[in-house]
Parts: sequence; structure tokens; C-alpha cells
Amino acid sequence: MASQQSNYDPRQATWNGVSIDKWNPSEWKQWKPNAGKNEAAKIEREYLRIKYAIAQANTALSIDRVKVKLKLTTAKSIGLQGTFPCKPGDIGKNGSSTKQYTISLGFPASDAGVKTAVAKARELDLLLMTKQFQWTPELLGKQSQKIALPYNTAKPISELIQEYEREFWKTHEKNRQGFRTWETHYLRHLKKLPQDVPLTQNALAQALESVPPHTSTRFYLAWQLKKFCDFCGVDGSKLIDSYTTPQPSPSLRKIPTDEEIVQGFDTIGTPLSPYASKENLTQPQQWQWVYGMLATYGLRPHELFAIDLEAFTTPSNIFHLVTLDPSLTGGTKTGERMCGIPPLHPHWVELFDLKNVKFPHTGGTLNNQTAKIHIRFRTTHINFKPYDLRHAYALRGHRLRIPIKTMADYMGHTVQEHTKTYQRWINEDTNLEIYKEIVIQKANTQEALKARVDELEVENAVLKAEVKSLRELLIKHQLGKLLS
Repeated sequence: MASQQSNYDPRQATWNGVSIDKWNPSEWKQWKPNAGKNEAAKIEREYLRIKYAIAQANTALSIDRVKVKLKLTTAKSIGLQGTFPCKPGDIGKNGSSTKQYTISLGFPASDAGVKTAVAKARELDLLLMTKQFQWTPELLGKQSQKIALPYNTAKPISELIQEYEREFWKTHEKNRQGFRTWETHYLRHLKKLPQDVPLTQNALAQALESVPPHTSTRFYLAWQLKKFCDFCGVDGSKLIDSYTTPQPSPSLRKIPTDEEIVQGFDTIGTPLSPYASKENLTQPQQWQWVYGMLATYGLRPHELFAIDLEAFTTPSNIFHLVTLDPSLTGGTKTGERMCGIPPLHPHWVELFDLKNVKFPHTGGTLNNQTAKIHIRFRTTHINFKPYDLRHAYALRGHRLRIPIKTMADYMGHTVQEHTKTYQRWINEDTNLEIYKEIVIQKANTQEALKARVDELEVENAVLKAEVKSLRELLIKHQLGKLLS
């Protein structure tokens, strides 16, 4: 019963058809005077008494021209109400820099709570008068976790991003790959933040809510916002974690088999329309050379334009290695390879006539050149994409049981990245293929060895019998000589 009374909200009470909030607080003693020891009536009268005490305190504050007033925010707590500078990330009416707020500081609805609240109201009013007021975590209370980060992040987000970019270039080269990394892995996500306000949790929430949950975009946005908050020296981890959803597993694509890749070489060499302009057009034989290089060496499309053709075609290159020169394209995705890239099917070099270089004349920027490769694959109706040839190269290495570290070097990866990226493409067919190659072939080999052992044992028995016969003949011959 006591627990029920402690949770009782007197603000819902009525008496003689009059709501308690319509009752004059100064007449709190006259509220339900005949209720006796009724606990609810006692709570209601205490509520009216504190309400009256707050009204008297506010009158005294007004006389002293204090603009911050007391307000009974709940039946059990007292807050402070006044016009303050806008909270970080907030905007006043008609763009004003000030706004009316009710600040809950946890003062109890009691005589002691009224006195403490009055003292705090005078303190805040003095800070407002001297223009020294600032929003602190104490004043923000529970809302500090939802509305604003530390109050000293006054710079707009656009300026913080510029500082973040300057810090980025301290550890990255200003080449094609560096600019691509900044734009795709950093700026693309940071642009989702509102640019002309300070970095607040409202701003973070706005960015995170702009993308659907359970998507790669949400996953990487959260990851980048954490890095940005760390750089800015603000704590947004709790809010960001509340929005973070696991990175979804990518859908498995169908990787072309070696037979399909060989067939695709003919498909991509489809002749041009007789009505096509012959100016600045890549010829079918050039597209076939592009296709063959991507298929044989597992290159990224843009890396095609970074091949050191002189080193590739030199007669001394007997192993047909491809080396990349990042300076030709202003950088590749992973920089310069530490080793030459070998053809895992060396006979494809001759099959696709790769040493007879037919470099494409695609023209335009590197992005435009690589885009044309994707377009060519699409318009000739090849049922896979340029990058699928790279995945096929990775699977080919796996099937040939080339060590992961070696394949990672060939493809310009770390071991961790290679394992994470390419192991997931090994589908049931690939596993069955490996099973056939390793287990069944091994079993067949063991059976063949057993049969061969049986054959040798028979041959051995025949030889033993022949040796025995020869020994017997030899003994007879020697005895004959002795007797004669």
C-alpha cells in the first residue's frame, strides 16, 4: 500500500468537480479538509503547498529581476525555466540564437529543494547577465546523451572536416589512390552530417538515420563517424553504437568457370556495327586483349593501364610475369606490387595472344577508361563482370593449392584481406571440385598403388621360383663335376 502511495500522481486529482491544477495553491489547507488520514489527500495537499512555495519564490525572484524561474516539472521534482542561448545543434524561433528551456537538475519537490533551486536560478541568471553562460553536461542532464556532445565543439562540422582532411594527408600520398580513398572512404560518409552546425549527437543521429539499417552503408558510416569523433575529441561512441547494425553478408555471385572464360573471349570480340564511326573506337581485337589480360592475371580493370608493357613483352620474360607501374595511373588501389604477377594458366598467354599487345584507345580520364570496359562487358552480353575475372583468378589459385600468402601477394592484398574477400566465394561446386581433386583422386591413386604392389609381388614370386630352379641346376652341375 505504501508503495502504491509513493507512486501516486496528485496532478490527476479532483475534488467537488475541480481539478487540483485549477485550485488556488495558497488555499492548499482547504483542499479536502475532511479527508482525515487519507494518504492520497495528504500527498495532494503537499503538492499544492510546494506549488504555492514555488509561486512565492518566483515572486521574490521577479522583484530582484532574476529572469530564471522555478517550475514544478513533475509532482516530485523542481526544474528551472528561462531563456538561454541555444543548445549545440539547436536553433531558436526565426533563427534566434536564444530559446526558452526547462532545465531539470533533479531538485526534489520539498522546502529544501525550493531553496536549492532558488540559489541555482540566481547563479544561472548571473552567468547570463555577464555573458558567461555555457551548456555543461550537468545542465543538459540525461539529454546530454541524446542532444549534445561536450559544449566546447563550437566549430561547424564543415570546418572540422577540413581539419580532418589536413590530418589525413599527413599519412597519405596525394596521388590518384589517395584522393580516391579520401573521397570514397571518408568524405562520402562525412557529407551525410549537417555541415553548418557544431558536432552534436543530434547531428550524428541525423546522419545515421539518413541511411537504412542492416546495410553496408550504415555499417561503414558508423565506423567512419567513430573515427571522426575521436579526431574531434568528442564522445559519440554510445550513440553511434546504438545505431550500428552488423555488416550484411554480400550475396554470392556466380564466378565464371575456365571454360566460360575461354568462351567469353570470343564473345567480347563481337565485330563492330558497320554503321559505327571508326574514329577513336576500340576494335574487337583490342577488347579481346583487354579481356585476356584481366582473365589471365586477375587484374583490377584500372590496373590494366598501369602494366609495364616493355617489361611484359621483353624476350627475357620467359615466365610471362606482369609488373605494374603505379606512376602510369597516378597510383593503383594497393600501390606497387612487391612481385610480378604470374599467369596461373600459362597456356592462356598464347591462347589469347597476349604478347602481341593490342592496347585499347579508350581516351578520357582513367575512370572513364575503366567505365568503358564495364560497358563493353554489358553490351556484348557476357554473363559476368570484369571483376568476376579477378575472383575467378583467386579461386583458380585456391584450386591449384597456391599458398594464401603467395596469392595475396599476386593480387595486392594482405593475407587478412585476401582471406576475408575471396574465401566466401568458394561455393559448393568449388568445394566439390576440390574434394574430387584431393580426396577422390588420392583414393584412386591409393588403389592404383595397391594394384601395382600386387603385380610386383606376383613378379617377385615368379623370380624367386626361377632363382630356386637355377640354384638346383647349379648344384647338380657342381656335383657332376666332383663325381667325374
